[in-house]
Amino acid sequence: MTATHLEIMKFGSKSKGLFVDVAGDTLRLAVTTSSQPPFIIENLEAIAKDNLEAAAQRIREMTGAKSNGYSQGICAVYPPNRIVARVAVDPRKFRDAEYLEKHVQETLKIEPANYSLFTLSTTDGADVSVLPNPPKDILVCGAPTQELIAAQEGLLELGLYPDRLEIGTIAAIGGVKHNLALTETKAPTLILEIGAESTHVCVVTAEAVEVTRPIAYGLDAVMPQIQQELGLKDEDAARKLFYSNTFDFTGMAPQLLKRIIRELQASIGFYEVQTGQSVTQLCCTQLPSAASWVEKALADILGMKRFAINFRSWLASMGIECGPGVTIDNLDTSWTGLFSLMGNYAPTENEAAA
Repeated sequence: MTATHLEIMKFGSKSKGLFVDVAGDTLRLAVTTSSQPPFIIENLEAIAKDNLEAAAQRIREMTGAKSNGYSQGICAVYPPNRIVARVAVDPRKFRDAEYLEKHVQETLKIEPANYSLFTLSTTDGADVSVLPNPPKDILVCGAPTQELIAAQEGLLELGLYPDRLEIGTIAAIGGVKHNLALTETKAPTLILEIGAESTHVCVVTAEAVEVTRPIAYGLDAVMPQIQQELGLKDEDAARKLFYSNTFDFTGMAPQLLKRIIRELQASIGFYEVQTGQSVTQLCCTQLPSAASWVEKALADILGMKRFAINFRSWLASMGIECGPGVTIDNLDTSWTGLFSLMGNYAPTENEAAA
């Protein structure tokens, strides 16, 4: 984006806060009385992205922006090749840029020059680069720079200008960790971010991010099986049926989810052997409503319980209340990402360096 472009952009009022979570084909938005808690949620809505013009118009109606203006907000996106990886490092060499770049390249099999990357603490999300004593394990986070640029351009098409742009996976992990601490839950918890083409796996406790792993397939991987099992014309027909919310797939779950279950069992088993701790619960943070059955099916097959987040008590703990007409009690876990954006779970720079 050029400086000239920035100069001619017309922004709406900044007297209120706007939080936006862009996951898959859905935008989840909250208009609030401020961008920093404590505040009140005045409007909460999920908007489909299938019609960009209509979506942009609805956003402007919610925020009060002019017809050709932009709404400024805190936005979360999910680039296809995003990285959230726990990596072991040599603390003595951590500040050596050449060592870190080469280590990340070899460990994650990526070309760091093509990525926008940053390093966080596995325990509290602090910026590791400011810590006087770097830890032995860090989180390497980021995404290909071109994918982040594309995400920003997509937001502009919707009339959104990000004051802050986050990778939603990181915010959601922070939100779930905060909930574990809030509810004094000690059990390691499996967080699954299941998208169309990939799945991000994370095991967390209230104290730290313990395991991270990407799986190279997601919900799209079940479409050939649905087509075959039900004798449908093609995968497009299977996809339409899957997302129509008119067919009960729970009886087919063990077969449909076999591949992801095998990968999850391998990751969980390795962690449990290494630590002696059992992963006893899971939370799916990004399932579309038509696939909500997947969370229960996975929990049943893996012998876990579902970690249910009480959004009202969680938000209240952060000083966030719901205004008249805003109902959150029946929302599913796909709203976790949006509400996670509203919190600040990392220590300040001074606290991190202490």
